[in-house]
Amino acid sequence: MLTITNYIAAFWTVVVMNCIQPVNWEACAPVHEWLLPELEYAWKLKTGEIVPYQTEKDYLRGFESL
Repeated sequence: MLTITNYIAAFWTVVVMNCIQPVNWEACAPVHEWLLPELEYAWKLKTGEIVPYQTEKDYLRGFESL
């Protein structure tokens, strides 16, 4: 429960508080461009479809064989 509370607090602080400022309305308005793709990415991370930094790990493992 604490984790969920922390995520909500961080979202409130970073997104909501910055998007209520009129200077940021233009960037915050197209929610389908920034929020929905990130939610999809988070879901794929959670379900294991995507392994974070996998391409970087593979690249660095290539140096071990040298």
